[in-house]
Amino acid sequence: MNHEETMDESVRTFPRLLERLTVLPALSKLAPRVLHAVASQLDWFGLPGGQVLFNRGDSEDSLYIVLSGRLGAFLPDDYGNEVLVRQMTAGETVGEMALLSGLPRSATVAALRDSELVRLSKAEFEILVEEHPHALRFITDLLVSRLQQPPRLTPSMEAPGTVVLIPLAREFENDLIARSLAEAFQQIGLRATVLNAESVSQPADWFSAVERDHDIMIFRADYGATAWTRLCLRQGERLVLIGSATRPLEGISPAASLLLDQRQRSITELVLYRTESELPSQTLAMMSRFPMVQHHHLRCDSTRDHRRLARMISGRAIGLVLSGGGARGMSHIGVIRALTEAGFEVDLFGGSSMGSIVAAGAALGWSNAELTSHMREAFCVTNPVSDYTLPLVALFRGKRTTDFLQRHLEDHQIEDCVYPYFCVSTNLTTASLKVHRTGPLWRATRASIAIPGVLPPVIEESEILVDGGVLNNLPTDVMSEMRRGPVVASDVSRNYGFRATIDDLDQRPLWQLAGHARRGTPNIITLLMAAGTMSSYAIGRKLHERVDMVIEPQLSHVNMLDWKSFDLIVEEGYRSTMELLEDKRGALLQRQ
Repeated sequence: MNHEETMDESVRTFPRLLERLTVLPALSKLAPRVLHAVASQLDWFGLPGGQVLFNRGDSEDSLYIVLSGRLGAFLPDDYGNEVLVRQMTAGETVGEMALLSGLPRSATVAALRDSELVRLSKAEFEILVEEHPHALRFITDLLVSRLQQPPRLTPSMEAPGTVVLIPLAREFENDLIARSLAEAFQQIGLRATVLNAESVSQPADWFSAVERDHDIMIFRADYGATAWTRLCLRQGERLVLIGSATRPLEGISPAASLLLDQRQRSITELVLYRTESELPSQTLAMMSRFPMVQHHHLRCDSTRDHRRLARMISGRAIGLVLSGGGARGMSHIGVIRALTEAGFEVDLFGGSSMGSIVAAGAALGWSNAELTSHMREAFCVTNPVSDYTLPLVALFRGKRTTDFLQRHLEDHQIEDCVYPYFCVSTNLTTASLKVHRTGPLWRATRASIAIPGVLPPVIEESEILVDGGVLNNLPTDVMSEMRRGPVVASDVSRNYGFRATIDDLDQRPLWQLAGHARRGTPNIITLLMAAGTMSSYAIGRKLHERVDMVIEPQLSHVNMLDWKSFDLIVEEGYRSTMELLEDKRGALLQRQ
């Protein structure tokens, strides 16, 4: 194969290759004479970042060993998009299956950054095995190892070794942001260093030495399409575009244009800066211009925000998912307070039904006191579900619910939240789950709590959206698929003492039904609320297996409409979380 070289031929000598191979785990068990024989058959070359090694379906059957850098394996998802499913770093191999079977390549493999590899062709392998049969053990060991860890079609979000910051405007062409991010990485236990254009003339060995001494190298690219910027783009395992959340982008920087013009396989993210007092106004415009995996809002002087970005990039961010459950959902407030007091910084929020509202407040950056105040006023001081109407569509008009959501969530957009946020609703038109990641926050939460028969659905472009709990009352799978780090779930749908105090409901007079309803016998509202989420309970139990910690407040005595027990419910969420953290704290910290 005719790959562009990235290193000087003069340094590519056999003794040097033998020295490099000796320290690789894949070859460490070989006898010296066998290793010498293997090395004599290898072709040493460089693969620039972004370049494809081979494509899925290719008949090429060589084996490759990574000496330095990082490769990525890509498979198409259900929509035809290439998904990064595996990463290969120094010492790992690629292509042993094709070498032995001769079958076409099962995935596309490309360099995520400038890499050095050695190639062993099938013809050379056959000569090697004929002359040195013991060399076959080297291949079979690789094959067994690979079969024990088969790739999965899920996005890979491993911690990168290199991060490239690309300024979208000249004001972001400085080392201040890079140094702030490096300090944030240090605070979460990762050794980081910043490299700028002063390093452009350094040889490959110098960069390798820096990499050995650090967990993450932060490359600060120039504003222009300079030689340094081109080198940065080739090195970037994670590319981060830096722009403003409040000022329109007058033109794309030459560096960003260079990125957009080339086929870039590294994960690319968008960071939007603002001051504490500024409100984001350019998020949607920037997202449409740069359709990245994730965007992040950072306040310039917030070390907390920079730590969040560092955790998001390195796959150590805590994602909190809150379930639906009516009044029982107020216990989520206590859960958040407990996690905060225990020293955990939650970085992403998601929810369904009532959990979507509590998560929305947390994602806006409300303090625990503000969150408690908003929820108490919304559900205890005033009852948003009390405007009965002729039940042509639902028991309630839903206007009071809409009014209170608009009053408390104001004009905030999901994409402008301080912390990444999503909520889910059920699309009855398409019979599918809808994940809300953009648009008015009040409207998304209104759809997520629209219990069929209780509240009118939300109509969006003629499609009918109802309560997210109908299909997924605890969307931990949505959070898990983001692969940003450990997932914590607060589930208040379990342990619900839903029992009747009388039987023969169809034979009882209305006055008896009304009396027993106050003692727990279900009424039409609680029946609809329970039935509307029942189908997702079984799914939720299975999803618990993909969660790092599940908090289940003991609320069997609390009715779904028992808003007056607000303080008791919140306190139970707090108590249950603190109690669970005594056992699970170590495991959760380890995932961070």
